[in-house]
Amino acid sequence: MNAIIPPFCLVLSLLLLIGAFAVLAVESPQPGIELHRARVEDDEQYRDLLEQQLDRRRLQRKVLIGSLFGMAVIMAVAGFVAMRPPAPN
Repeated sequence: MNAIIPPFCLVLSLLLLIGAFAVLAVESPQPGIELHRARVEDDEQYRDLLEQQLDRRRLQRKVLIGSLFGMAVIMAVAGFVAMRPPAPN
């Protein structure tokens, strides 16, 4: 069982890195037509609501990217730590 854990952690780390770069390759959330319309029509409440939603989506994307990279590093470290040679008896 211990022989399976290091390669599994390293493969999982690689998959997390691929996922993180895939999310980075996708364009970040941009203002929609509704937000532009609210800005033009001077609808302050609706504009503020849409801007808050846009900021929340951008923050969620940043947290997702940071989490993916962080978990990739943790999995890689765990994989290499699990590969240490057994102690001689």
